[in-house]
Amino acid sequence: MPDGPVAGRPVAGRPGEGRPAGDGPEEDRPDVRVNARHLESAILSLRQPIVAAPLLLEAPGAAGMRAERRKLLAQIDDYLLPRLRESGAPMLVALVGSTGAGKSTLVNSIVGTQVSNTGIRRPTTNSPVLACHPDDVAWFAENVFLPTVPRVRQEGLARSGRDGLLVLAANEGMPKGVALLDTPDIDSEVQAHREFAHQFLDASDLWLFMTTAGRYADAAVWDLLQQARDRGAALGIVLSRVPEGAAPQLVRHFDAMLAANRLGRNQRFVIPETVLMNGKLPGGISGPVRDWLASMAVEADRRIAVLSQTMSGVLDTFRTRIPALAAHVESQLALRAGLQAAAEGGYTTALAELEHSLRDGSLLRGEVLARWQDFAGTGDLVRALQSRRGGRGASSRQRRQQGQARAQKLKQALRDCLESLVASVADRAAEDAVARWRDHPAGAALLDQLSGSASRDGWRGSRFAADAGARLGPGDDPFLMAEGSGGADEIGSDQRTTGAELGRASADLPRRAARAVSGWQDSLARVVRAENVTKRSIARVVALDEEALAAVLVVALLGQDDDSDEDGAAAMAHRLLTSLLGTALVRDVLGRAQSGLRERICLLLDEEMLRFTQALDAAGVPEATAALRLYQATYMLEVAR
Repeated sequence: MPDGPVAGRPVAGRPGEGRPAGDGPEEDRPDVRVNARHLESAILSLRQPIVAAPLLLEAPGAAGMRAERRKLLAQIDDYLLPRLRESGAPMLVALVGSTGAGKSTLVNSIVGTQVSNTGIRRPTTNSPVLACHPDDVAWFAENVFLPTVPRVRQEGLARSGRDGLLVLAANEGMPKGVALLDTPDIDSEVQAHREFAHQFLDASDLWLFMTTAGRYADAAVWDLLQQARDRGAALGIVLSRVPEGAAPQLVRHFDAMLAANRLGRNQRFVIPETVLMNGKLPGGISGPVRDWLASMAVEADRRIAVLSQTMSGVLDTFRTRIPALAAHVESQLALRAGLQAAAEGGYTTALAELEHSLRDGSLLRGEVLARWQDFAGTGDLVRALQSRRGGRGASSRQRRQQGQARAQKLKQALRDCLESLVASVADRAAEDAVARWRDHPAGAALLDQLSGSASRDGWRGSRFAADAGARLGPGDDPFLMAEGSGGADEIGSDQRTTGAELGRASADLPRRAARAVSGWQDSLARVVRAENVTKRSIARVVALDEEALAAVLVVALLGQDDDSDEDGAAAMAHRLLTSLLGTALVRDVLGRAQSGLRERICLLLDEEMLRFTQALDAAGVPEATAALRLYQATYMLEVAR
């Protein structure tokens, strides 16, 4: 095995490209003192509006912004809060890289024994292994570190854990004060493994990236390296499996690519192709990496530099990421208002259609017309409304009873046609509102959610966030609940209207419409009574029936705009009312009658439209100031820094 300049030794950055992470004279770095307590308070204050940010509706970029929110919360709960509270806790180094890079072999070589499985099966690491000194394992065993990840202590030989389980491997071979985490492959075919790897990167103080001579140009490699650069994370880079003969050319090319991507400042190691001894690299090759990691833990200046760089890098990204989240929140609020307006538009159109039908005479057909003809067509219309004073014989009583029966049948027919009109218009309004929602991706997705049982993405907070519960307020952090917990963040429960039900009128609308129309008809009789209509001059000759006269008012009202037939029901009713009451009073009474009917029907349609508002509310009720709170919290974080 060669022991040349590439044999596991650190390769410094090119001249003019800067220094490796954690290196360099102290005087070159600004001495900025930050009050950790103030910074922690500012981060907690920022966390609350991030949790509460309404990302409830589907819109361009909504899915990505929800993922970004989860990432922000993960960085706050898994990294920033624990590190601020426990600045002296062991450093966590995440070893991340592409498939077959030899990460597990490097971990075993640094520890001095096998703690992570190796082999030709891909992926080899199906659950991450965290190697640390026994004195440090307590920190990683507590739920302050990655509180959402279950963990188990490794006993005896290394063995595979189940997916999603963190294996804690305590071993005397690891330097004190630093832990090395062997993560799943970033280019794994298993999406859960890739997501797991990124979650651990967000919780790490330093990234140690590892790739091979055969794969260092892959897009996945540079995507992750650029992510580390953009985040400002402290970073070390390992190029492994470098053939001896091609080492100089490969290293120069790799260096050039790093420099071109503004990554030339970072510490780099090159591991040549070599024969493993008992599954481990020779000490001369893995030793420099181990020494570099150990120096990060024991040299205070380098440790502070790494921790400051990574934390500052995370916080620096908040300057753009939080405003981007706030801007999306603003678009969500506008989208919600648009969906509300779309539903209202459907009902506004339906109301205009209904008002036209109430005046154009179209309702004076069929059963209503038959009952009117029976009521008024058997003789003089006035006679149908009167009973002669003093008529006490059997024939007089019989005529009164027959007239009252015909008036009641007319009243019932009018009631039935009005109820049917309200029901049909409400059905069309619901169909129109649903169609308008279907035309928008957010509305269509919401209807699908209502028809199913979708719930928002959940987030279990860390102990540090839970400790801040008094500051956040009880119940203000819905993401502290498990997914599917049956809380307010679930859509489509049995107690809510489904998407299919929204497309038609409520099941109880006929009952409510019957009550409204009946009440309106009764109010007309009270109007007739209040205006002393039956006590006017004609009352000297006849006694008018109030119920019958109220029915005539309805007929006149329903044909106000129908001038096609001068002998039609509406025209006849209107002439009779004018002769009894006078033009001015007829206009006033009909106006009040129309206003009362419209008010009752509007109330019914408003109740129907409320189902759409409730559907929006079922997805979550956003705060109007949600975006402003994000902007303000971001500003206060900058002040605290």
